[in-house]
Amino acid sequence: MAIPFLGKIIETIVGKGSDIIKELVTDKDLAKQLDHAFRTQMAAQDASFKQLELSAEQSMFEAQQKTVQAELHQSDLYTKRTRPKIARQSWYITAVYALSSMLLPVAPEAWGLGAPSIDWQIFLVLASPALTYMGVRGFEKWKNGGT
Repeated sequence: MAIPFLGKIIETIVGKGSDIIKELVTDKDLAKQLDHAFRTQMAAQDASFKQLELSAEQSMFEAQQKTVQAELHQSDLYTKRTRPKIARQSWYITAVYALSSMLLPVAPEAWGLGAPSIDWQIFLVLASPALTYMGVRGFEKWKNGGT
């Protein structure tokens, strides 16, 4: 659940702040000192933002796990079985989509079937209920190089 644009906003603020300090302060030593203090303060704020982001993500995960556990302890079998059923159906339709995308190019052109390829956006939309059931909330961490 990383907020990818937050880092860019902070970088922009630091860059604009440094430009303003260089423009307004005529003494170069004082300007360097103020620039360093400003960058240090923004780095500390960035670290606190990341800490808040991690704690929010952890509380979301804990809430999701409590919801899943509450569903498992219910006596209503329909409610208890619905999430796993949706996840299974999601995997089935995702597998059918992937196999059909791989096997249809083998079909002759005379049948009117072109060479379809897997559209990854459609694939992930079909697989998202199953991935959510397994606890995968997003791929932005891996996309942005996070852990």
